[in-house]
Amino acid sequence: MLKIGCCGFPVSYKKYVKEFPAVEVQQSFYRRLGERQVKNWRDAAPDDFEFVLKAPQCVTHPPNSPTYRRSHLDRDEVKNCGFFRLTDTVKREMEVFLERAEVLGAGLFLFQTPASFKPTNENIDRMERFFGFYRGAGTFAWEPRGADWTEEVVKEVCERLSLVHATDPFLELPQLFGDFTYFRMHGDLKSYRYDYSEEEIKKILSLARDEGYIFFNNSAMYKNAKQALNLLHFSS
Repeated sequence: MLKIGCCGFPVSYKKYVKEFPAVEVQQSFYRRLGERQVKNWRDAAPDDFEFVLKAPQCVTHPPNSPTYRRSHLDRDEVKNCGFFRLTDTVKREMEVFLERAEVLGAGLFLFQTPASFKPTNENIDRMERFFGFYRGAGTFAWEPRGADWTEEVVKEVCERLSLVHATDPFLELPQLFGDFTYFRMHGDLKSYRYDYSEEEIKKILSLARDEGYIFFNNSAMYKNAKQALNLLHFSS
């Protein structure tokens, strides 16, 4: 089944879970999800609603990333974060992250690396150690950003580490590895403010497999995700 939704909740939670089959949670990237928060989310959602979680920034993003302004971590802890380093801070945050995921029934996790994360031997070795350490904890999708990651390297890393390649096929690489589609539609290269045309949405659907996920992450995400759902249902 191809599931369509948004990166985050562009409308109220109760409205969203009635209209879409899945969400890619963004809050889990910036800071810990609360115990009561995830329980309330799970209780208020249909049984078949799926939560996909974006992995904590402490795993993927370097200490100088501006995204840490929204983090619960202090400065000394942030120094030990980023680029898949298996530090005590990262292990602690991953433990909490996986506990919250269990409450939500989530088993698919998105790791997005910034353009500053280059395809060096050191970085790829760190990825190998990290994903080896957490093997069996779930299904991992990886979205590399930046032009330095070539098709050959991305495909080789995903194959070797059993990662689903997540991508925006309009902006980055085509999906190069994985048993199911994972598209993250960001709009355009210049601005988050973007509204996909009907023809563009049809093109996105034509690129997707019968199983997987299309998450919209642009200013018109709610409108575009609804359009995509309607077109998908119309064509089925």
